[in-house]
Amino acid sequence: MDSHSVKLDEANRLLDAGHFAKALELLSELIQEVPSKTSLKALARLAEVRALIGLGNLDDALHLVERMLDVSERKVYRNLCPYFLHERARIAHTLDDKQSAIAYYREELLYLSSSMPRYFARLAENYIAQGTIFLELGDRAECDIYLRLAHDYADRGTSDRAYAALLTLKGRCCLTDGEVSKALELFCEARDLYVMNGLIHESTYLEKIISELRQ
Repeated sequence: MDSHSVKLDEANRLLDAGHFAKALELLSELIQEVPSKTSLKALARLAEVRALIGLGNLDDALHLVERMLDVSERKVYRNLCPYFLHERARIAHTLDDKQSAIAYYREELLYLSSSMPRYFARLAENYIAQGTIFLELGDRAECDIYLRLAHDYADRGTSDRAYAALLTLKGRCCLTDGEVSKALELFCEARDLYVMNGLIHESTYLEKIISELRQ
């Protein structure tokens, strides 16, 4: 593995741990070093978007995503298009533009291919994200449809991150139904999975919810 790939892997580990500023600093160096119009450059840009979202810098994240989703860029980085659409959907959701978020998540599905890495996990993550939005919209029936779809693709052991996200959504549904004990059980299982996989940002978020429910 070359030094640029090592840097990108380290940046992604920092993102998973929630160290967004450190990741962004490393990515800024990498982006300057890598030639344009390469997949590594695009992957670094994708990680940069994640870092900006994590830091709450949504304007810059949005500008970068839209640049990467420009028609000319899509032709060059077609295989990465669904990844950028996923981040575009996350930005819309964070901005509380739920309908746009759903539209971007659905567009992401059009570009996903079974030849892509983590294909089944990405399907699950997409369905979970849509299910979460429908739960927030109060459309439990639609949420349950996406939960069932996600359950077909999220598997503990091969896609722990997606499985933990599935458990989290199930926990949120239980809270909506007033089943606090069951929600706690699901949140704790999801938190432990996140910790085991070094996904500290997600585990910390769940730990706060767990602590509040136990008060």
